[in-house]
Amino acid sequence: MMFYDSHFGTMPENKLTYTACGAWISHMGRVRKVNEDACLFGSIFCGASTSVPVKSVLDEQQWVIAAADGIGGHKAGAYASREVVTGLSHCADISPRGVNRRLLEIHRGLHKSGAENPDLSGTGAAVVGMFASEGALYGFNVGDARLYRQQGGKLHQITEDDSVEQLLVNQGMMKANPDIRPANMHALTQSIGGSSELIHIEPHFYLLSVTREARFIICTDGLTDMVSAKDIERIAVPMLNSVAVVQALFSAAMEAGGRDNITIAVVDVEKA
Repeated sequence: MMFYDSHFGTMPENKLTYTACGAWISHMGRVRKVNEDACLFGSIFCGASTSVPVKSVLDEQQWVIAAADGIGGHKAGAYASREVVTGLSHCADISPRGVNRRLLEIHRGLHKSGAENPDLSGTGAAVVGMFASEGALYGFNVGDARLYRQQGGKLHQITEDDSVEQLLVNQGMMKANPDIRPANMHALTQSIGGSSELIHIEPHFYLLSVTREARFIICTDGLTDMVSAKDIERIAVPMLNSVAVVQALFSAAMEAGGRDNITIAVVDVEKA
């Protein structure tokens, strides 16, 4: 389990409540015939393809919002993404260690399914999300689906991709690319399931500090491989309405070709 915040070990003295509201969409795009993405917004699960943004509100003390991008082919990819978000929706211990444990259980379950069923060979998924637990707010990811935070008129990427591109950047072999990544850099360095052997994975967790309120964007690479981070920022930052942001980002990805499934969630968090 990898933590990217040095203050992770310090839990808040007061158990605060983080409410969340926003909108999301999950769509097959222009090219794919099946939506291999899946989305979870609290108790709302989507494994189909939605044509318009859906508004959602969460006022529970504990909640999970996540998006999963399936890999392994149409049937295997769709199966994996749904298993990931369904598994997270049933997570009894919504804490970093509890969510980490659940992701590892799903990882082992997908490997077993792929080994037992030829139709599910290679079934796996990238996942990204955030959750409120014990008076704190966390982000998490495995793979290249991303979590962004809007702050000070800018959009900041919270998550670090598990990709060949990011690996080469970390090793100093190439510079970070501010534009859309090239096609030969799409390979993942880790995922939930997705391999014939049971490989050890380390989900990433990020402690998110919110003074009063904040806006986050969760998305699969159906958005980020179609629209650059600079253009996502240009589109999203001026808009206040979360539904309008989701629709505008979705439209931009579709206009750019919509070559992959597209899942986008805009999450407005307020600390009570």
